Amino acid sequence: MNNISDIDAMRKWNSIPKDIREKLLQNVYCGSCGVTAIAPGYTITQEKGLGILLNGKCTKCGQKVCRVIEE
Repeated sequence: MNNISDIDAMRKWNSIPKDIREKLLQNVYCGSCGVTAIAPGYTITQEKGLGILLNGKCTKCGQKVCRVIEE
């Protein structure tokens, strides 16, 4: 389950079609592994001027990763 730290960000995230959300979660960059996926347990926040920010861990090595979904 996701940790929700910003309810507005969660609403925006849920407004994205499920298949697109899955593709976004499977296309994250890790400094150690390259293209990877974000592990379950990520947080969702709204960043002014950027969009939605997903923070979590790489599924391959466990290092911190993030994904920005622009507005």
